[in-house]
Amino acid sequence: MIPGSILADKNMKHITCIALAITLFASEKDLAGVYTGKWSGASGAAGDFRIALALSDGRLKPEMTFTMDSTEVQTKVTHIAVDGMKLEMKYEFDLSGVRLESTIHGTLSGEALEGRYSTKSVADAAV
Repeated sequence: MIPGSILADKNMKHITCIALAITLFASEKDLAGVYTGKWSGASGAAGDFRIALALSDGRLKPEMTFTMDSTEVQTKVTHIAVDGMKLEMKYEFDLSGVRLESTIHGTLSGEALEGRYSTKSVADAAV
């Protein structure tokens, strides 16, 4: 697995990251919005990311994109769970023909989103 971490500032829903991972808010309606920022991982890779959390029928509908080497990577969110001030989100994506899955675990701390992520291969569950 490849771990990382991020920091996020809720002002204007802008996120400043140290590495990738995320934390969100108390209830689903409190989390709704668009979050952007920078990510970096243990391998030295880095880029931008965007998480959109739309509220529909009382549930969050997430979208996640990020950049790798200036190329935007589309993802498919497969899981989202909110527990108080904690968020867990899983999403799959392709990089150079390899199918990967990242999991974000985060917690709202004041106005900042803080957390960690890990990435693994979908095919063999090891990256």
